[in-house]
Amino acid sequence: MQIKEIENLPTESLFELANSIREENYRNIVTYSPKVFIPLTKLCLDRCGYCTFAEPPARLEFPYMDPEEVLKVARAGKQAGCHEALFTLGERPELRYPTAEEWLTSRGYSSTVDYLVAMSKLVLEETGLLPHANAGALYYEELLALKDVSASQGMMLESIVPDLDCHRNSPDKTPERRISTLKNAGELKIPFTTGILVGIGESRSSRIESLKVIAEIQRTYGHIQEVIVQNFLPKTGTAMH
Repeated sequence: MQIKEIENLPTESLFELANSIREENYRNIVTYSPKVFIPLTKLCLDRCGYCTFAEPPARLEFPYMDPEEVLKVARAGKQAGCHEALFTLGERPELRYPTAEEWLTSRGYSSTVDYLVAMSKLVLEETGLLPHANAGALYYEELLALKDVSASQGMMLESIVPDLDCHRNSPDKTPERRISTLKNAGELKIPFTTGILVGIGESRSSRIESLKVIAEIQRTYGHIQEVIVQNFLPKTGTAMH
């Protein structure tokens, strides 16, 4: 069945169709991997209108988690039965905040991604947890560096709409940058998680087009391990509230 044939189906019919596809391909099997979150830094270059994760330097005691803190969290996760270490972080904060650049430089790191590579390697070697790097829109060389120290990587496509108001102050959220990251990860055969956001100003048709872009990339490279469809509701303290 083609996309055009199902676009206007009633919701219940869509549920039934989706269920039949799942049953045919995966039956009722659900897989999961317990993971511990390691928020390496909450500083971020981008200023997305919906974000509740990023913080300015004035609200943080330190720009980044230090290696000892990273290991403390990872070991606690290991003891709790986790298998993965999910590194979450803002995108390229050193390009926006001098404090971030100074912190990295004083410790011998050229960028946030460079530090992430080092911390992923540390966690892998010291705890055996499998790092998953969720570092946003990355270039080929950065993806390659992380590939050696992580089991998988991820970045939400979010939307292919180029002029969403919530992204007007977010240089790394252009569709071109994020699609390029997905394709580069495919060329490198990196298991990759991606997805879309629902409710940030996009239309129903653009959601479908965004998913079609992901599907086409998957058909070409075969590396996408998970597609998240994440709903959004405005949160207090954000520009979209």
